[in-house]
Amino acid sequence: FEMKPRLKIAIGLFLCAFFASCRKDVVYDTAVVGHWGCEQYVSCRTNDSTGIVSWDTSHYVVGEGHGYELFFYNDRSGKLFLNDSPAFIKKFSCKYVYDEGNRKIVIEAPGFLYAIYESVLALDENRAEFDVEDINDSTMTVSWTNSISEPSPFFERFFLKKID
Repeated sequence: FEMKPRLKIAIGLFLCAFFASCRKDVVYDTAVVGHWGCEQYVSCRTNDSTGIVSWDTSHYVVGEGHGYELFFYNDRSGKLFLNDSPAFIKKFSCKYVYDEGNRKIVIEAPGFLYAIYESVLALDENRAEFDVEDINDSTMTVSWTNSISEPSPFFERFFLKKID
């Protein structure tokens, strides 16, 4: 029995689709996976008219249901909870990529940015790229230059503690 070329292609495509659907989800196991709470937040802004640099530090209670929580799951999805924020929406879904070699976390969370900045932003502005300054089993320090929320970019650093 000889198969026609179209039948061979159809069977090949079916088998590819079948085996692709049977594969298990890719597990992403890195140091960032887990439940984190923000213990301390530091910002540095420069006043455009005076040139004065001001540093601001905020402290938060770390724990489930307190302060700011981040959940990084092993399927590259996540959640952000702004428990102490006056924002109307306090829970957001996100996706993330942790580049361990370059020590960077890229978070995409369009709903989060919309709620904070109250406008629809361009797609590239719905991404935040954080430098991972320090990470171990129980703490992580990340920072970035925020050029989204205000006309003048400013520096932010987050000191996180593992909750689970």
